[in-house]
Amino acid sequence: MSNKVVDDVKTGLKGIRGAGDALRGNLMQAADQAFDNNQNHPTTQASELKNQTIAEKGKKDIQAVDDRLARHEQEREARKQDQAAAGLAGNGAGARKGTGHHPLPLQ
Repeated sequence: MSNKVVDDVKTGLKGIRGAGDALRGNLMQAADQAFDNNQNHPTTQASELKNQTIAEKGKKDIQAVDDRLARHEQEREARKQDQAAAGLAGNGAGARKGTGHHPLPLQ
């Protein structure tokens, strides 16, 4: 269970970093286009390529996180359906028979 939590946190951080990289790459590319007078200069072209690469990597990271979250949702729905089919849905999340809360009978 703790490995899953750690993986989920890492996935979230990767998504945040991906969003930051996409934003940074796009902003730097816009700044280069706004302030560079010579679009054909080798340094300008290299900077544009670098910024485009950063933005594309960020977008791919975001897509990977989105795909992972979709898989988690599908797995969760499948577990929910399996529990419902096994008659466990009303007995708590994965609780074994007899472990749920049952009030004491009144005498």
